[in-house]
Amino acid sequence: MLQRSELELGHSLDVAVLTQFANSLLLSTSAGESKRLIDPMLKQLCQIAAVELHPESFLDTEASHTPFGKAVSLTTAAQCAEDPERGRVFIQGIYQAIQDRLKAHPGQTVNILYAGTGPFAWLLLPLLPLFSASQIQVTLLDIHQASLDKVTKLIEHFDLADRVVESVCADATLWQPNTVVKFDVILSETMKHLLQQEPQVQIFTHLQAYLADDGVLIPQNIELEAWLECRTVQDFVETHYLGPLFALNLQTARLLASGDRSFLAGTLLLPDFSPSAVTLKFTTSIQVYGNSMLSEYQSQLTLPRYRREHWLKPLSCLAFRYEQGTHPDFVFDVIEQKPVLVSSDDLSCLGIYHLQRLWQKIQLRKRGVPFTELANEWHLDKTLLDLCGIGLEPGLRALYQNDHQSAFVAYIQQIAKLTAADIAGINQQLGAISNGLTPSVTVPEVEDFNSAEVEDSNPAAVLSESQLNFWQSEGYLVIPQVLTAEQCVATRDFIWQQLGANEQDPTTWYQPHEFMQKIMLQLFRHPQLDANRQVPKIRQVFEQLWQRTDLVMTTDRVSFNPPETPTWHFPGPDMHWDMPLQLPVKFATQGLIYLTDTSAEQGAFCCVPGFHLKIEEWLLEQSKPDIELQQQDWHRWQVKPIAAKAGDLIIWHHALPHGASPNRGTLPRMVQYINFYPMAS
Repeated sequence: MLQRSELELGHSLDVAVLTQFANSLLLSTSAGESKRLIDPMLKQLCQIAAVELHPESFLDTEASHTPFGKAVSLTTAAQCAEDPERGRVFIQGIYQAIQDRLKAHPGQTVNILYAGTGPFAWLLLPLLPLFSASQIQVTLLDIHQASLDKVTKLIEHFDLADRVVESVCADATLWQPNTVVKFDVILSETMKHLLQQEPQVQIFTHLQAYLADDGVLIPQNIELEAWLECRTVQDFVETHYLGPLFALNLQTARLLASGDRSFLAGTLLLPDFSPSAVTLKFTTSIQVYGNSMLSEYQSQLTLPRYRREHWLKPLSCLAFRYEQGTHPDFVFDVIEQKPVLVSSDDLSCLGIYHLQRLWQKIQLRKRGVPFTELANEWHLDKTLLDLCGIGLEPGLRALYQNDHQSAFVAYIQQIAKLTAADIAGINQQLGAISNGLTPSVTVPEVEDFNSAEVEDSNPAAVLSESQLNFWQSEGYLVIPQVLTAEQCVATRDFIWQQLGANEQDPTTWYQPHEFMQKIMLQLFRHPQLDANRQVPKIRQVFEQLWQRTDLVMTTDRVSFNPPETPTWHFPGPDMHWDMPLQLPVKFATQGLIYLTDTSAEQGAFCCVPGFHLKIEEWLLEQSKPDIELQQQDWHRWQVKPIAAKAGDLIIWHHALPHGASPNRGTLPRMVQYINFYPMAS
C-alpha cells in the first residue's frame, strides 16, 4: 500500500505512483484511511497543475451562473477533493462500474463522459492508469476553460492522453456531442446537499439522452428525505420521519426530459406532537454505484439541512416543490386542510398500481388523520397484497411497522421479487377492479349451485356430482392428494428447519419462537409453499365451487399443532367463525392442506357440517352482538373432526364454525392454509 511519506518526502509523482495511489484508495475502507492517502496526493497535484487550494480572501468570483444553477469555480471544485469519504466512495464506485461494463461487454471500449471535471478530474484521474486506452475512452466536459487547462496539464504529465477523446469547454446543461456514439457511463458530481444551488438535476436531465440503452448514470441514485424534530415535555428530542421528497436517477431524469415534473412536488403529513417550535431536517443519501453509498454526515454532500424554530400545526400537511431555475432549491408551505390521497394510478411506489395510495392511507391511519376513501377500497387493498404474493397479514404488518417508505419498499422487493411482467399483470388486474371493468357476477346460492351459469366464467369440472352434492349438504369437502408425498415431505422439512426442531426428538417440539402465534406459524413465503399454491388442481377446485375463474389466491401461513403434554396444552384457536356474524351471509370459502397424515384425535380440523344451511335462520333468532356470538358452548354443537391424509385439501364454506382441536396423538399435525376469493368484490 502507498505510504503517505512517499509523497511527502519528495518522490516524483509519476504514473507509477498515481497507479499505486489508486490501488491503495480502492482497498481503503474508511475516511481516515483515505484521508492519509488523499492529502499528500492533492498537494502534489496542486503543484503540478499550479492550483492554489486555499488562496487568501477567496470570494469565489470565478463561478459561473447558468439558467439552471451555479457552476462553481476552479478553486471550489478543487477543494471538493479534500472531502475524503466522498472521494473514496465515488472512485470505488466508478471503478466497479467500469469493471462491470467491461465484464458485460468483453472486448468493447467503455465510453465515459465526465461532466464538471474541475481542475483535477478528481473522480476519474486516479483510475485512468488502471485501464488501457482500448478499455476506456473519456470525454472531459467543464464550463471553465481554466479547469480543463489544468486537467490537460495533469493528463500530459502522467502520459494518459490516449485515454482521452477530447476536452470540451461547454455548459453541460446545453452541450450536444458531435459523435453518434453513446456513452456507457455518464459521470457528473455537480451538486450540494439537498441538490440545492448547483445544476446536477438539469445536467442529468439533459445528458441522459446521450446514454447507451444499458448505460449508467453516476451517481446512480440521489435520495432526498424529510424529518421533523420536536422537543417532548421531558426536553428530549423526538425525530419523526415525514417521507421522501424525490430521488434523482436515470428514471426520474428521463421523466424530466419528457416534461413530467409531477414528482418534484408533493405533500408530507406532519405527526401529532405537542405544540412547540419544531425543526425540519432534510437529508441526502447517495448511491454512487452498486454498494458504494454515502449516507448522512459521511460527506459534505450528505450533511443534513435544517430549518429551525418553525411553529407548525400537528397533523397538518407540508407541501413542497423543487424549483430549478438559477438557484435550485425547495420551497415549503404548510397546508391546513384535510389531506388528499393520491389516486390509485399513481405508480411512484415500485410502479405498482394503488401501492402508493395504500402506503399513504396507512400512514394517515396510524396518525389518526381522517381521510376519504372509496367504498370498495378494502377489497382493492387486500387484492393488491395477495396479487403481489405478500399476503394480507404480512403486508399490513409491514405497512404499520415501517415509518420509512424506503424500508417498506425494500421489504416488498425482498419478499415479492416481482418482474416487470408481473407488475404489468398486477396493474392490469387492479386497474380493472378499480375502474369497475371486471364483469359483475352473482355468487350462486347453495340451492341452485349445480345449475348456476356465470357470464365470462368457464371453470373446469374436476369435482364429481357426488362431491358437489356432499358440498351442498355438508358445506365442506376433502379433496384427496392435491400434493404429492414428496411435496408434503419438503414442506414439513421447511417447517422443522424454521422451528429448529427434530422430528425424531419430541423434546424439541415445544420451543418458543417469535413467529409462533398459538399453533399458527407466521411463515408465508418459501419456494416450497409457493410451489404448493401453484398446483393447478387446487385452483380448479375453488373455481368450480365459486363457479367463476377470476379468483385471487391468498398468501397464507402454516400451522404446527404438537401433541399435548402435562406442561403444554392446546392454546387454540378453538371453534370460531372468520366472517361477520350478521345478515346477509355471503358465499365464501376457506381451506387448508394437511401436510401430515391426521387422524381424528391428532388435532384435526373440526367443523359443524351443514351449518351453512342454517346460519341465516340461526342469526335471526339471536339477540347477542357479533362478538358474543363467537362465545358458544361448543360441547352442545355437533362438532366433527375431519381425518385425512397428508396432501389432502379440505375446503369449507366460511359459514361453518370451525377450528383446530387438541392433539391427543403422538405426532404433530402440520397444515398449510390456502384460499381464493373473487377479484370483483
